Amino acid sequence: MAIRFPEPPDDVARAARPERPGGGAGAFGFDAPAPGGAPAVPPHQVFTAGLDQLTAAERPEMSLAAEPTWRVSTLDREGRPAAAEMRPDELGGAPASVGEDRFGPAIQEALTVAGGDARVQGADYEARLFRVPALKVLALWLHDEQHPDLFVPLEQAAGVTPHRVYDHEAFMAALRGAAEGQLAHYRDAERPDELGS
Repeated sequence: MAIRFPEPPDDVARAARPERPGGGAGAFGFDAPAPGGAPAVPPHQVFTAGLDQLTAAERPEMSLAAEPTWRVSTLDREGRPAAAEMRPDELGGAPASVGEDRFGPAIQEALTVAGGDARVQGADYEARLFRVPALKVLALWLHDEQHPDLFVPLEQAAGVTPHRVYDHEAFMAALRGAAEGQLAHYRDAERPDELGS
C-alpha cells in the first residue's frame, strides 16, 4: 500500500472503536461509529516541533520537541465528528484534548492529494501529522525509511501552500526560515513573553 496508518496501541484502538456491550460511553466518553461507518481518519501519531529545534534540524525527526501523541477521530455523544489527542503513557487518565474534529476533512483531502503524487506510488509511507504550534503549521507527514519524506500542509502558514506535496528539504527550508524570523521577532521584542508561542 502506498500510504498506510500504523497500528495504534490497544488503548488507543479501543478509544477509536469502543466496544460497548449493552451501550454506555466508550473509553473516553465517545460513542462508537455507526455500524459500517469507520472514523473519518484512522488513529495516527502527531509529532510536535519547536522553533529552536527547527532552526538547526536538517530532517523532520530532528526538530521534535516532545514525544508523539495519538490522534483519534470518532463521534461525540450526539453523533458529531470529534477528535481526541492522547499520550500512550497516560491512557489511564483523560485524553490531552477533546474537541470538534475540524481537521478531519483537511486530512482526508491531503491524503487524496498525496495519493495522486507519483513519488508515493510504489512506496510504503506511514501517515502522521507534523505540527509547529508557534508557526500555526499542521501538515500530513508521509514517512518511509526507504524514500524521502513528503509533507502536505493542511492550511496556509509559514510560507507553505495547503494541499501541495512538498519533499522534506523544501518543507523544512520553508519552516526553518519562518522559525528564524519568529525567533528574531521574539529577541527584538521588549517583552517577548507577551507575544505568545
